[in-house]
Amino acid sequence: MECPEAMERGRNFRLLSEEELPRLLDFLAGYLPESLKFHQTLLTYMHDRVWDFNFYVANNWPEDAICLHFPGMTLSPHGLLFESVGVFCPNDRLELLTLLRNEDVLIDWSKPLYINFIHYALAEELTRLYEGIGTIERVAGDVYMCADPNNLNCVEEADEDADPDIQVQPLKAEHAEGIYELYPANDMECHEVFLRLIRILPAAGVFVKGSLAAWMVQSYYGAMFSMQTKPEYRRKGYGTKLARYLTKKVVDKGYQPFVVIRPENDASQSLYRKLGFKRLYQTVRMSFMPSTWQDEETKMNRVLRENLENAVRQLTIEQKVADAFRNEEMISIKEETIEDKEQMSECLNETGNLLVEEPEEGSEEDENPLGEETEERIIVTELSVEGNVEVESAGNTAETANGSNQDDGGTNTGDAE
Repeated sequence: MECPEAMERGRNFRLLSEEELPRLLDFLAGYLPESLKFHQTLLTYMHDRVWDFNFYVANNWPEDAICLHFPGMTLSPHGLLFESVGVFCPNDRLELLTLLRNEDVLIDWSKPLYINFIHYALAEELTRLYEGIGTIERVAGDVYMCADPNNLNCVEEADEDADPDIQVQPLKAEHAEGIYELYPANDMECHEVFLRLIRILPAAGVFVKGSLAAWMVQSYYGAMFSMQTKPEYRRKGYGTKLARYLTKKVVDKGYQPFVVIRPENDASQSLYRKLGFKRLYQTVRMSFMPSTWQDEETKMNRVLRENLENAVRQLTIEQKVADAFRNEEMISIKEETIEDKEQMSECLNETGNLLVEEPEEGSEEDENPLGEETEERIIVTELSVEGNVEVESAGNTAETANGSNQDDGGTNTGDAE
């Protein structure tokens, strides 16, 4: 979903112009690494315009050091405008999140809201501010950043690196669909953004004899994400090969290489530590679901279920009516067939009687020679045979038509995110 039409001003925030964005970037740079995700989102927007975003700051910014961007992700789960948001404020200014919680022009808190990976401290404060409103689903991820890309050259490479059948190459648009289908959070990011990422930002895959075995992409928010290896190619060192390659490409592109790893994913944590990545802090993806929306959603589900039941009931009635008409038609056809057979039999009898009828006057019979009488009998016999043939043919035709009428009515594992 592209960015909805921007509103110039909300209750507590105002829209930044394009000319003001460099100033916001400098502001965010002063709070690195805590501002890393928001900073890189703005940087990819300014340099490569992967996705359309609108950036807002507090009305009293920079004194009130809080900023937002809409949308917060590229897919809207409920198809609502302004359904997701990105937010940053310093960890020592958490009281500024009240401005976000009280924002009722840009954000409708009576509907679901999604925030994609914010600092753990901000997540805790927003959870407190949302008490009594509804429920929050949280997904945690640890931020690992590569402080010194030169350390990548010190990592020993696996033996497969010398194999000419194993190559690390840039991804192409044709790979986007398969990668997107296996992306764990494809309910929050759209297929189109993967096409753009592959075309614009660093994206690479490990190819074994030309077949894609593992892949990784740089996101619009800067992180190297969606690393996955097909099961048959795991434990071969392809993840390390891929991460090293993509990290260099991200640095060459002018971005800060970092990843977001689930706390329970020990394998990925070990991989990136070997490449010189260091854990900075924990971030949280948050899904806010107000209780009133849950009630409304339950009501909608009930209405949909009733409509479905009514539709099934109506189809059942229509099917019964159709079956009844079909049965009546079949009975009518059978009755017509019986009548036709009776009429054919009567015609046969009449024809037979006519052909074998003897002359009434005996004088004429006596006058004819014996040869003529024999010839007459032969003619009568031939006519009788022809009559029988015609009747049998008509009977077969009726049976074929009857059969035809009866037929008319029938018818992963992701290593790092």
